[in-house]
Amino acid sequence: MGDEKYTFAIIHHRGSPYEATTVDGHKVERMEEIFIPEWGTFVKCAPYDDHFIYEDPESNNILGRWAHMCTCGSPAVIVGFSGYKQDASKISGGMLVCKLHADTGLHQTGGSKWQ
Repeated sequence: MGDEKYTFAIIHHRGSPYEATTVDGHKVERMEEIFIPEWGTFVKCAPYDDHFIYEDPESNNILGRWAHMCTCGSPAVIVGFSGYKQDASKISGGMLVCKLHADTGLHQTGGSKWQ
């Protein structure tokens, strides 16, 4: 331990698809879009019904920490895939999605809903 190059803000408590608490103790909430400073614009978040994309409050404080996460524990990435075109941000054309869900069709929780 301690040699990890990357760390992730995994959700410690779950129970609501609108708010959660990270293992670090930060409360995070569902947002429709997140501001991406490097792009100078907001990017929409995928509208999942059982999880949500959030910005990790510790990403600026911990070197190598992924900035955007899904509450399933997977990193979130910006995609410009035509399948998301109807939901994507008008200006950037992108959308923040759960990487695992985009790759496999399931969240890291194996597709199970929040309980």
